[in-house]
Amino acid sequence: MSIVTTKDGTEIYRDDTSGHRAADVNGGGCVDPVMAHEVAAAYLDAPSRRDPLTDAAYSQLATESDALFRRVTSPDRPDAVRVVFTCCPTPYRDAQELIGSVAKDRTLEVTIPATGTGRRHPLMDSAPGGAYDRLRAVHDIVGHARSGLGFDRDGEFVAWLTQERLHSPLARRALATELHGRHSVCWTTGHFAEPKAVLLDPDLIRRTRLRGQEASR
Repeated sequence: MSIVTTKDGTEIYRDDTSGHRAADVNGGGCVDPVMAHEVAAAYLDAPSRRDPLTDAAYSQLATESDALFRRVTSPDRPDAVRVVFTCCPTPYRDAQELIGSVAKDRTLEVTIPATGTGRRHPLMDSAPGGAYDRLRAVHDIVGHARSGLGFDRDGEFVAWLTQERLHSPLARRALATELHGRHSVCWTTGHFAEPKAVLLDPDLIRRTRLRGQEASR
């Protein structure tokens, strides 16, 4: 697979089959409450497990996220972003401050996972600046700073749809868990979800994409 640049300047995988047009993704989308509860329940009920498919999906996600991280931080790019991994729990007051920092100062601060197991990922390297932190940095840059999307539930939903276009089908399986499964738990329960190594039902993810697009019309 290779990354290509579309006419609107978006970089996507050549064999992207998600069907999301730039206008659809960047133009809007919102979470369907019924689907959010269904996704949250599926995440909470699923045991964190190690199996060949889950391992492969997370390994692919880490590989592709690292490639994206290198691209957005490359000094050869005029819009390169300097990423700083910090112990500060809240480096930004809100999404607008994060967006402004990246746009004006070309700097992003990313909070490293807490020492406790509740914030460390069971499959992705959670060392400071490791694969888990790099995934989160890419999400903040691509999903929020470059797209201008907030941290509200609809902003996170569209940020997920935006970011998944940069990944292969296998990596998207893990990305859906990380960006939509965990956020759905937060939206519906008010609590952050413990990181898990799980792959949600592809049909459930397909339906939540479709319902989200329908709800925004």
